[in-house]
Amino acid sequence: MFIKPRKSVLKLNAYKPNFGKKNSNQLIRLSANENPLGCSPKILNSINFSDIHKYPPQHSKDLIFEIANKYKLNKKKIILGNGSDELISIIAQSFLNFDDEAIYTEYGFLQYPQAIAVAGGKAVVAKDNDLTASVENIIKSISKFTRLIYLANPNNPTGTFLSKQTILKLVNNIPRHVILVYDAAYAEYMDEESYTNGINLVENHENVIMLRTFSKFHGLAGLRLGWAYCSEKIVKILMSVKGPFSVNSVAIKAGIIAIGDKNFHKRCFEYNKSNMKWMENELNKLSITYQKSFANFILIKFSGFKGVNALKAESFFSKNGILVRNMKVYNLPEYLRVSLGTINENKLFIKTLKKFVNNLQ
Repeated sequence: MFIKPRKSVLKLNAYKPNFGKKNSNQLIRLSANENPLGCSPKILNSINFSDIHKYPPQHSKDLIFEIANKYKLNKKKIILGNGSDELISIIAQSFLNFDDEAIYTEYGFLQYPQAIAVAGGKAVVAKDNDLTASVENIIKSISKFTRLIYLANPNNPTGTFLSKQTILKLVNNIPRHVILVYDAAYAEYMDEESYTNGINLVENHENVIMLRTFSKFHGLAGLRLGWAYCSEKIVKILMSVKGPFSVNSVAIKAGIIAIGDKNFHKRCFEYNKSNMKWMENELNKLSITYQKSFANFILIKFSGFKGVNALKAESFFSKNGILVRNMKVYNLPEYLRVSLGTINENKLFIKTLKKFVNNLQ
């Protein structure tokens, strides 16, 4: 007899990024929101592997010190994770009893409903407004069974963001026993005065957890490193659930170097800003609809062409050596999410897009 898992797990589909199936080294990957500039050169020149035969620390004081020092944080409120994905999961495991409810937004990160279901909770979707999370709908979705609210700001995959004032409205309208998981994975790319990275929310509210990652801006996606900022009580609870050696020693060393490389931070921020503006201008020239993004990717709509959909566009790009992310799994079948690449990769994407458009005429 087949051994059956939990019913909620049976309904899940595995998360499947678009990394290509064949000759992946020959493909341009604009499908995973990775940093086209890579990581800090200081990391490549400094990391050694002399002690990889030893277990890493369970709670790296050195990396936590560097994070706290950069952002002026309380060290006791920081917890590291094997990417923010691990933290998303252990938060659900820590605070959801069977059939407790957790809210996530309509076009929020797919890892949220996955984590909720695996923990045995019930996922509740709060509808978006024009591809932007709706605080009003989140508040309306809160019930006596609600324990968690997952909110990415800026959001993946839409690239939209909510202002600090709007976020404060949400925080002030949720019960104290409900935890807001504020995912600020793309905070380093933000250049809007109205934005909050979530630090102030944690300082003023015990029921807020801020998530951050080294995968995007810092270019360490392959090493899996993230962190959270929350109350000491929540840190203690999460530490009791988290695996004892989930963050490896190489990631810790790389994180310490990455967090301190201000010159690389400036380079990445300015590169993303200028190339996003260039990408928007090129799309405007082609009269192609897109969602203005505040991250390192852009959501492009493909339903305006006669007889064409996003699947056909994705296939065309793939045949021309470019991987992009189809959004059907997010219930956005008319869109493709395209990460910013190197300058040459971005130019090739636009060149291929023009070829695609011209073939339709």
